Amino acid sequence: MSQLAVPATMDEITADWLDRMFTASVGTGRPPVASLKKTVIGVEKGFLSETAIIELDFGGAESDLPTSVVAKLQPKTGDFVDTAKESHAFEREIRFYKELAPSAPIRLPRVYFSEVSDDSSLLIMEDLSHLANVDQVSGLTHERVVAAVRAIAKMHAAHWDSEHLHAKPWIPLHDHFFDEGFEDHWPTFSEAYGLRIGRAGRALGERVAANLRWIEQRISERPTTFVHGDFRADNLLFGPAGTPEEVLVLDWQLGNLSLGTIDITRLLGGSEPVAERQGHQFEIMEAWHDELIANGVREYSYDDALYDFRLGALYSLFIPVKVLHLSSDDIGPRAARLLDTTAERQFASALELDAGSLLPDN
Repeated sequence: MSQLAVPATMDEITADWLDRMFTASVGTGRPPVASLKKTVIGVEKGFLSETAIIELDFGGAESDLPTSVVAKLQPKTGDFVDTAKESHAFEREIRFYKELAPSAPIRLPRVYFSEVSDDSSLLIMEDLSHLANVDQVSGLTHERVVAAVRAIAKMHAAHWDSEHLHAKPWIPLHDHFFDEGFEDHWPTFSEAYGLRIGRAGRALGERVAANLRWIEQRISERPTTFVHGDFRADNLLFGPAGTPEEVLVLDWQLGNLSLGTIDITRLLGGSEPVAERQGHQFEIMEAWHDELIANGVREYSYDDALYDFRLGALYSLFIPVKVLHLSSDDIGPRAARLLDTTAERQFASALELDAGSLLPDN
């Protein structure tokens, strides 16, 4: 597989290249790819990648190969290109699919090609577009949030305080991508979003900025697991309830070892509208904790989970602040709406959960 050159652009993914890729991944004795059609997807959703569905034509011949695949390519331009390179986003995702996905307790897409090179990085994956993708701006229903939380809890349980993951150099320990520079970026964010998040939100943000190192220290003292790092509606697909395809989690580019509830509060605060989650916030934590216990996690009480839930909510406040800092003035309209809703929802969620009660300067 490594002898096959990694395309640097979508145009370089040709029928001939795909034919050679399939030969390397599934073997010979099948009809060649005669032609293809590419459709770019996920514009203003996948900030660290360029993604397209590729429909395959085998010239009318019968084939047991898929009729379409998804190509996920490292982008050459955009607000987040440097971020993707600095965080080794593609390397993390590719190593995840090679080293962790085969034993994952949840359904994941099949990968046909995954390679990182000096000039480019590419994943060719199973096309799962028959499943539902919910626009994060519109938001998820409470029932889908619960289902997603239960799915990621299975992954968390499988890697709970796992020593062997610490030996993998590609997995950062407590990746500080989102909290890095929070003190410097907070004044700009507060000026732009102060009215949207309200006085209580601004006051909480000020306290978070004053206690950043305290938050990082508390997180470092808590149990670790493999955290998705960008657990939100745009990175989820939904199928029939009660099946392995009920929830599929995509885009593992920010995976790291850290506090499991960071994923939970990222989803709750970023993807469930305030009116939808009103009065149900703690059901999310309870569903996550129940699933952990059911999948073998021991000596982790309800009170432990509640503490970490609030700690995760504080961490999730870093996200909209960092995203605003990384966004250019010509940010697309959908991305702008996403940033607006994320900022409002995350701060509202932290206040609803009384996350500030953890901070030492009460």
